[in-house]
Amino acid sequence: MEVTYNIKGMVCDRCISAVQQALFAIGHQVTRIYLGEVSIKTEGVQPDTSTIESALSSLGLSILEDKQAKIIKQVKDVVANVYSGDFDFPYTFRLSALLQEQLRKDYDAISAMFSAAEGITLESYAINYRMNKVKEFLEHTDSTLSDIAFRLGFNSAAHLSKQFKDMTGLTTGHYKLIKQKKVYA
Repeated sequence: MEVTYNIKGMVCDRCISAVQQALFAIGHQVTRIYLGEVSIKTEGVQPDTSTIESALSSLGLSILEDKQAKIIKQVKDVVANVYSGDFDFPYTFRLSALLQEQLRKDYDAISAMFSAAEGITLESYAINYRMNKVKEFLEHTDSTLSDIAFRLGFNSAAHLSKQFKDMTGLTTGHYKLIKQKKVYA
């Protein structure tokens, strides 16, 4: 398997040689290298981009980030932060408004880009993320359903329960019971 990086500032044959030597020095095997692009062999583990960036920086070069990938990562980071269980939800909270504000882009554009890149709507991604957090809280804490609902921005425990049942086909109580049986089995 290999990973390919686009490199800013790589303009001559000496750059090719310097990049190849720098990557070899930090333990990477270059499989292909052209002006502005390098591919390195991976052993199933994603390379440490910050180490590569540091090696390239010493040569006056940098990795070009795909703008779309950067926005998708930012969206996922905002969703993870909001539904971490520690976010202080304002009274009239809307994820769409927060994303628009933090990414400084129109929500429809963000949503369309996310759907195209991830193959799932942004709304579905956020709901799935929230449901996984509900499962995590049910499995690993003694929090009440009301507390979980509050921490994850649901209107009420009833709202959480209905959405959980719609998504999983199980009640929250039944889910917790199944998980407890698996632990003791």
